[in-house]
Amino acid sequence: MKFQLDHDLHIHTQLSPCSSDPNQTPETILRYAEEHGMKHVGLADHFWDETIPGTTFWPGYAHISKWLPLPESPITKMHFGCEAEMDINATIGISRKTAEKLDFIIVPTDHLHLVGSTIRQEDVGDLKTLTRLYVERWDILLNADLPFHKMGIAHLDGICLHGFKDQGTTRLEIMESIPDDEFKRLFAKTAKLGMGVELNVPVSCYTDEQLDRALRIYRIAAECDCRFYFGSDAHHPKNLEPAYQNGLMIIDKLGLDEDQKFNPFR
Repeated sequence: MKFQLDHDLHIHTQLSPCSSDPNQTPETILRYAEEHGMKHVGLADHFWDETIPGTTFWPGYAHISKWLPLPESPITKMHFGCEAEMDINATIGISRKTAEKLDFIIVPTDHLHLVGSTIRQEDVGDLKTLTRLYVERWDILLNADLPFHKMGIAHLDGICLHGFKDQGTTRLEIMESIPDDEFKRLFAKTAKLGMGVELNVPVSCYTDEQLDRALRIYRIAAECDCRFYFGSDAHHPKNLEPAYQNGLMIIDKLGLDEDQKFNPFR
């Protein structure tokens, strides 16, 4: 059976500083999920655990838990999660104790453009360094003491930095500088730990030829028996429908089956 887009586990609300949209509420998100017949939808606001030394810019547990209790629906189950940030030193901003309070945790290894992690392209210097950062940060995440059975690794199609003039091309160059065997090693461990891989590729950023190359890593992930979930990464109501359509295109391009779906809510 074809992979069904019956969930969206990566949606931000107005509690994320990069949203602050008064209309981006759990109720708005739940309506979107119901209209698309989704079984599961997840709130994933940017997060930094108050118990972890580091940046104080990102919201902590007391802030993101303001939405509790979450609205209920006979169609869609809403889950309380977060996008736990990783700072410039590759410190992961969530403890295992705090993680246990959440339904689902997403960790991005690529956020080098946000407060607490800012690196500029001119500071990095070359593609070799970017490639090293990409691999090192992923390895650090995989070696963390965290409940991987309810975790996903977000948008793996490159690294975000300040100063990119053609970010889509540069991100593609980073991925293509990493050999298949290295990706197989990383994805094999991701699969062994039981961690999900997020389907989140900005299709519109690529030509058809570039998109086929960008999807290479997800094909390798499938070969390594990884499980996938969809995450729109929407920050505003207007982002939800385009992201959903983007997700359908990714699934079609990859030819995923239902048995390849990551489901942390069994």
